[in-house]
Amino acid sequence: MDRLLLHKISVSSSWSAFFYNSLLLFSVLIFKLSNRLVFSSNQNSEGFISIDCGAEDDYTDENTGIAYKSDKDFISTGTNTVVAPENYSTIPSLGSILNSLRTFPEGKRNCYTLKPRQGKNQNYGVRAFFYYGNYDSKNQTQITFDLYLGVNYWETVVVKDMKWEYYTNIHYSVTDTIYVCLVNKGSGIPFINGLDLRYFMNDSPYRSMNASLLPKVRADLGGHQTQNSIMNRYKDDVYNRFWWFDNLTDSVSISTERNIDIQGSNNPCRLPVEVLKTAVQPRNGLNSLSYNYKLGYPEKFPPEFLVFFHFAEIEQIAPGKLREFNITLNGLKYGPFTLEYLKPLTKGPYKLQVPEDQVRFSIDATLRSDLPPILNAFEIFELRPLRHSPTNQIDGMFSISILLKAIIIVINELLDYWIEGFLRFDPSS
Repeated sequence: MDRLLLHKISVSSSWSAFFYNSLLLFSVLIFKLSNRLVFSSNQNSEGFISIDCGAEDDYTDENTGIAYKSDKDFISTGTNTVVAPENYSTIPSLGSILNSLRTFPEGKRNCYTLKPRQGKNQNYGVRAFFYYGNYDSKNQTQITFDLYLGVNYWETVVVKDMKWEYYTNIHYSVTDTIYVCLVNKGSGIPFINGLDLRYFMNDSPYRSMNASLLPKVRADLGGHQTQNSIMNRYKDDVYNRFWWFDNLTDSVSISTERNIDIQGSNNPCRLPVEVLKTAVQPRNGLNSLSYNYKLGYPEKFPPEFLVFFHFAEIEQIAPGKLREFNITLNGLKYGPFTLEYLKPLTKGPYKLQVPEDQVRFSIDATLRSDLPPILNAFEIFELRPLRHSPTNQIDGMFSISILLKAIIIVINELLDYWIEGFLRFDPSS
């Protein structure tokens, strides 16, 4: 009887230890999954998170100097692949980010999880890249899906043929974690090539507490584009913006090799030096610069915009001469303005309620001005109200597909442990 009792106690103790270890393993797995799916915060000291979606390993791009992370720590769903070799991108300012991608053939909603070091109640720029590149050898002509930032609609992604697209959203985050979600709407398998997060400093003029800022135009005027370089980004740009080379109708380019004092400037837009070193002015005999931007906004959003104008006097004006101008924006006049030699000046942001289908402006010399107006760069943003706000830190944390995959991983790990335990367990020992 005593031996039987001791045997029962031994078996009971073994089972207790086994289930205790199972519970411990379960806790460890949940902790690891939460770290993987929620607390991904790989970033550099500048507050940048740069993700090459679909890349197998981390690397630093030779052209841009940007340190890229693979996306394995930011999402657990989807499949990695690459574009067809004959469609590799050669755009210098993008590096190789377009040549790999992650696709999402399963699940309606798949989300990346970003946790910036600066945390909540901060302004961030989120940028997503899309390039089909015939990765599936199906020669699809168009793929369409929706892009969400957290619980708010961001954009409908439309990728056609071999063209690449990117979308930027400047967003005030009230939570520590930011979710970028791709939603399948039945018009092709969602995919993504790259994802950037950029911290915008507290004094940045690119901020709105209750709306997202969506850049529609960011023009670097007077610059010189080439076949492989219609836009650029500059290493001295603290916001890592994309600047598109452009010129205005009936304008000519001017430039300088002189240094422009951006460090001593109080201009919070912090434009790169190279953007300020070029400009446009009217052709001979004209005294006005003009521009029209045709809108294509969704009807469900009100047409509200912010406009910035960036100037720097890059010509040495003879003593006694004056360059003075006014800005007229959708019929509203601002000015007059004058410039100091080699010192940046930003006017704006000017907020517009746009009942018509365009943003239009002109920059006109005043009657007493001796010289025509100039313009170095300008930016137009759509100001889109946030329709939904997360009520706490876990709102929208997991899509159904991510949660199911996490559960499957935990169950598989536990089953492996239990099966191994049963095989090792000998009740007669």
